[in-house]
Amino acid sequence: MWKNGSIASVRIKLSLDIASKSAMRNLVWVLLFVAAARAQYKFCAPIDVVNDNTCLALQKGDSEVSCLRVADSAECSIRLAEGEAHFGVFTAEELLLAYQFYPLKIQPILQLRHNDKQLEEYEFQTVAVIRADLTQASLPPGERLKRLRNSGFCHPGFSKSQWWNDYILKFFENSVNPVRCQDDVTVIENEVRNLRNFFGTACRPGDWAADSTVDQELKKKYPELCALCDNKAECKYNTKQHHGHIGALQCLERGNGKVAYVALNYVQEYFKRNESYQFLCPSGTVLPLSTDNPCAWLKQPWSVIASRKDIADTLKPTLLHGLKHPNTPEWKALSSVIQVDSQVYDIVEKPSISSYLSKGRDIDIGNIQTCGKRIRWCTIGDLETNKCKWVAKAAKTLGVAPSISCLKSTSTFQCLRNIEENHTDIMVIDSNYGYLARTVYGLSTILYSETEIEKNSITLAVVREPRDENYPIKSFQDIRGKKACFPEYGGLSWLSFIYAARINNLISSKSCDYPSLVSKLLSGACTPGIEDSDHSRTAVSPDIASKLCSICKHQNDTNVQTCAVNETNRYYSDTGALRCILEGTGDISFIEKANVINDVTFDINMYRVLCKNGSLAQNTGFNVDEICALSVTIDSE
Repeated sequence: MWKNGSIASVRIKLSLDIASKSAMRNLVWVLLFVAAARAQYKFCAPIDVVNDNTCLALQKGDSEVSCLRVADSAECSIRLAEGEAHFGVFTAEELLLAYQFYPLKIQPILQLRHNDKQLEEYEFQTVAVIRADLTQASLPPGERLKRLRNSGFCHPGFSKSQWWNDYILKFFENSVNPVRCQDDVTVIENEVRNLRNFFGTACRPGDWAADSTVDQELKKKYPELCALCDNKAECKYNTKQHHGHIGALQCLERGNGKVAYVALNYVQEYFKRNESYQFLCPSGTVLPLSTDNPCAWLKQPWSVIASRKDIADTLKPTLLHGLKHPNTPEWKALSSVIQVDSQVYDIVEKPSISSYLSKGRDIDIGNIQTCGKRIRWCTIGDLETNKCKWVAKAAKTLGVAPSISCLKSTSTFQCLRNIEENHTDIMVIDSNYGYLARTVYGLSTILYSETEIEKNSITLAVVREPRDENYPIKSFQDIRGKKACFPEYGGLSWLSFIYAARINNLISSKSCDYPSLVSKLLSGACTPGIEDSDHSRTAVSPDIASKLCSICKHQNDTNVQTCAVNETNRYYSDTGALRCILEGTGDISFIEKANVINDVTFDINMYRVLCKNGSLAQNTGFNVDEICALSVTIDSE
């Protein structure tokens, strides 16, 4: 056991440590701000690539570059287009996505070529290889592609280490056998069935579906697509090196399949100039492996440094010189971020995004055909609709099916009704509305967001901090006959209160008529939405609704009572529920911590939490642990 003096000294040390860390972080941000104000160009980079220390390092001295940390490349392209950043790094896929929204505002200025492929014009090229003795020179080119039917297919496979996305991995099979949609199967089974019906047999290793159960069911149903693998039972090649590409070439070499779809560099490495094999071109013609100009199905452009178009001419020479000759600590820091395993190359011409990408691949993603019912995503407001559009375009560029359409609505409840009435299919909701979605609208949750623990929704019971510590409520038993403030009827705070009231025997556990039970427990309440049909399909009786709305007030006239679920109700939402007890109208409020913790209009020391065990928290404010909270749930569904 520690003595009291030891505990005190530890507490002092912890306080100093926390204060020191806080001061250090504030100092870092001040230095970053000063450096950013001095720098001429702002580099946007994902937060998982550039941390605070790296940003500080590249902004030291007389650096011409400052840091703007963003969530991902999509946000970077938005910052560039809106003039908040000057340049960033983009892969070909990321650049293609940016092109869908900003075709003329962003310009590639420098290439980033891998250290091992400095002389290569493209990051990679995809090719189809067949045996020379099976090419049948007398056949018309178009007929040769048709003769691939029932020929057996050697595919590199799907894996986490595979650097090709689904669009690239499936490009050859979708080109020689255009998509045929069948309504009686899922999208993934439609794809697999088409593949089996055309090639007959194949080795197509890896996960066909993200769900392992679905994946295994498909492989049992279509074993022909694992029949050419070294390990048929596990649907894989024995050779694990090079992401399955060497395995696919060995599959072709053994004669298991008559065509392999792989990366050009592996063909040149494995077969070299072997005259027994030929390239099968998209036109149906053939070329020997010894050709200096192999015919590729796709050519993937290198990643680039892209900038705002209006500053491209002035920025490029500065970056090119600084990155090729990083003679200062700042340029060395920037080079270590951008040129991790690559080197910059000048792009002599001044290409647009479209002219840069279209040298190797089709940039019109509208041409990409997908099967399956289009997913109709109901969105609320411009911001959410714009995010949905980014997701929809990203799915297209990566080969994810089926397609997504974004349908903007006016409110959460309008979206819930739209799904219920089959006008739309999905939406994302705050978990505050999860109970209503399931019980009122008959909807089901299909996914939960994965969140960090500090971002979870934590609901609290909160009382006003009195001057003389004469709390009107010191335990849950004291709630009887008091006035309560809720953000919204049917939300997480309401449900958490109901649960706490039941386990503390304040209301009966034998009845589910909670409005009636609560009206008998409390002398008054503000429960926005309890009179609203959006919040309940079973109408609450007028006298009960009146009592549970009795302390609500109009925002502009406190003598007027309103139970509205909007800002005209002074006590609507979590901030409104806090205001309700701060003004002395209510005795206790039930809130979600995340919705008020950063609201500077409230002094958190004016409140104290009533913990789940019925005792008051030791300190004022909302900084309590999960044991004290009424509930802890995920953020969204």
